[in-house]
Order: sequence, then C-alpha cells, then structure tokens
Amino acid sequence: MPDNLTLKIFSFLSNLLDFDKRYCQIIFMKTKKIQNRVYGGVEANLREEERRKKLIEAGLEAFGTRGYTKTNIKMICGIAGLTERYFYESFHHKEDLLCAVYRELIDEGQREAMAALEDSEGFPLEKASRVLKMFYQRFQQDPRRAQVQLFEILGVSPKIDREYQNAMRLLANLVKLFLLKVFPRIHKEMLNKSIIPTGLAGSIIMIAHEWVLGGFITPLDEIISQSTDLFVAMGKHLEKQSGLKSKKK
Repeated sequence: MPDNLTLKIFSFLSNLLDFDKRYCQIIFMKTKKIQNRVYGGVEANLREEERRKKLIEAGLEAFGTRGYTKTNIKMICGIAGLTERYFYESFHHKEDLLCAVYRELIDEGQREAMAALEDSEGFPLEKASRVLKMFYQRFQQDPRRAQVQLFEILGVSPKIDREYQNAMRLLANLVKLFLLKVFPRIHKEMLNKSIIPTGLAGSIIMIAHEWVLGGFITPLDEIISQSTDLFVAMGKHLEKQSGLKSKKK
C-alpha cells in the first residue's frame, strides 16, 4: 500500500498533467480560431488562396509580357496589388511561381482535353480535332500563355526542366488516349512501347512554336487540318502494325 506522501505526489502530478492537457487544448482551439478568423466575411485560409490566385495571374502577366528573367518579385506584387510579404506566404522564390503558373496552364489544357474525350457528342476524330483547335487557339487568344508555356519555361533550371518534361509526358499520354479512341484496333501494349505518341506530342509543340513565332500568319483551320493529317497517318500506321502483329500470332 502506498503511503500518504506518495498518494499526494501522485494526485499533484495527475492534476498537473490534466491542467497541461486542458491548457494545450485551449491553445489549439485559439490557434484554430485565429487561422480561420473571418476578415470582411472571408476566412483567413480562403483569403490566402485568393492571394495565391492573384499572384499566379500576376505571374502569367509578368512572365508572359516582360519575360521571366526581366521580372522580379516586386513587379509581380505590384501587378497583383499585394505586398511582398504575401508573396512569401505562398512561394519561396520566383521559380516556384513560374512552376505554379505553368502547372495551371497545363492542368487547364488537360481538363479541357479530357472533357472533350468523355463527351458523347461527335466521332472520336472530331473530338481529337476539337482538342487540337482548343490547344492552338488558346495561344492565339492569349499570347501570354504561348510565351510562358512554349518559351519562358525553357532552360530556367533543372527543376523547371523537370516540370516541362512531365508536361510533355502528360501530352504524350493524352495522344495515346486519343489514338486508342480513334483507332480502336491498335494494340495497347504495342502503343505503350511505341515512341510515336511522344513524337506526335513533340510535333504538336513544335508546330505551336513555329506558328507563334510566325505571328499566327497561317490560318488556324490549316494548322488543325495538317496536324490532324499527321495524327491520322500515324494512327493508321500503328493500326496496320497491330494487324500484322496479330497475323504473326
């Protein structure tokens, strides 16, 4: 049996630990309230997201008109209408913002392409042509996108190079999906081993480069027509190779 002194010490420690636990809970709840405090009817975390969006839009404007190397954080914040401390709330440095702007452009294109692919209206080849048109048309309608997505992203740093390479892989995978939709007799296993989707993805980007640098002189419909012809030619080739492979089996 424990003596009275031991019981008193045990009781004291229990009360102290309980107090510490309750104190931590109070601090946590107060911190949570501060984080979610409402300013002007908008919670703090939502306001932070709004500021991030403003900075991304400002990045698109600055990088797409002045260029990445000629832009500094002060310029970006001036366009966004924010102080520099808010820049560092979302990004460590200018390179991080370039990544965010580029990802936003790529993600938007991917969403539009997948929506077109899943659309029940139209034949598969029509969908493929429609996606190509959306891809090129965005550059014509907003040259800032073309500048960032095609030019400013190149040669900045190894980190940015990886972003570009990942985007090219996404584009090649998208090409694969459309090839399988338009030419269902293509063997998926063979397509996954083929470099043709990567080549088509590269051709899409290079056509965009030349079109933008040429001042959009070539009519958009002609760009789409010739790009579609290339896509169909490669699709038919892959379909033929798939047929030959099946006969060998």
